[in-house]
Amino acid sequence: MNPKSNINYLQQLAYLVIVVVGFGFLMNIGASIILPLIFATLFAIFLTPLEKKIAKYVKWKWASIMFTFSAVILPLVLVGVLFSYQLVRIFESMPSINEGIKQGGRSLARWVDQTLPMLNIQSENLLIDSVESAIDKPFDLLGYGLTSTSGILAGLAFTLIYTYLIMYYRKSIRNFVFFQFDKRDRKDVKEAVGKIKDTVQGYVGGVGIVIVILSSINTLGLWLIGIEYPLFWGTLAGLLSVIPYAGTLLGGLLPFLFAVATSDHSWQPWAIVIYYAVIQQIEGNFITPKIVGGRVNINPLVAIISLLVFGMLWGIGGIILALPIISIIRIILAEFDATEAVAALMGSSIANRPEVFKEIADS
Repeated sequence: MNPKSNINYLQQLAYLVIVVVGFGFLMNIGASIILPLIFATLFAIFLTPLEKKIAKYVKWKWASIMFTFSAVILPLVLVGVLFSYQLVRIFESMPSINEGIKQGGRSLARWVDQTLPMLNIQSENLLIDSVESAIDKPFDLLGYGLTSTSGILAGLAFTLIYTYLIMYYRKSIRNFVFFQFDKRDRKDVKEAVGKIKDTVQGYVGGVGIVIVILSSINTLGLWLIGIEYPLFWGTLAGLLSVIPYAGTLLGGLLPFLFAVATSDHSWQPWAIVIYYAVIQQIEGNFITPKIVGGRVNINPLVAIISLLVFGMLWGIGGIILALPIISIIRIILAEFDATEAVAALMGSSIANRPEVFKEIADS
């Protein structure tokens, strides 16, 4: 290889690294602006079909958008009021809950020491030194996340404003994007935008249905088991399911700890573990694949990496947005010959079609 070409290659690689690092830095420090804007874009794309139907009967565009907002937001407000009422009750009893969890942990440690005395592991001392502080963390995380109302409300307000404005200027934004390309390329751009729209609408709508289903069956199961505040814990677990992989686990851990602290019967916490384990299997193998299906079309390796990267950039918001964003990136990469192989590598079918890269290279 020519030494001069080596230098050019290294220069291009250095430029790429600088651009990626700089872009990531800007995305990180601008999270308070970028996150609401991305959420708003996804919501606007999702709500557009409903707004178009309402616009057939409502003359004014601003009114049709507001009616669309009302149709979606009012049910959420009702659920939020019920959710908040139980949340306040739980926070009022939080000190006693934490103490109950620690007492339950001490009882478990004493049982281990009595049952397995030959191990001489002094479980209770280990628990006091380390595990008790760890037990506080899920509730501390919950309390921090749900009581940071100023940041949450500000982000929600900006998201709603952005959503309204994006929907109001939808046609102008679409035309601006289309006419940035040559006339011969506009058909391909239109197809790519259509694929992105279908992906976002299918994903957001599917996730919403999954949340409703999981919230309902979790609430019903906790009510049958006899846990206090089943609507709160069931709805919380449903909402946490938007966090891939870890959300369902955390959604089951919190009511388990609550049951350990407050339950009068020792079987109830274990009933929650068994119930959530069954629900997780049903959700992972039947509910989500059937409803969300292949909307994302991202293989698990790329999904995990994207969750880690966007989680580092934007925290919980980044984890929620990781899969739809990486799916949109894959669709865009598939439209260019130079990056078509990268898009194929990100897809979920590469295990069954390893020959696809030869086909791309030879085409």
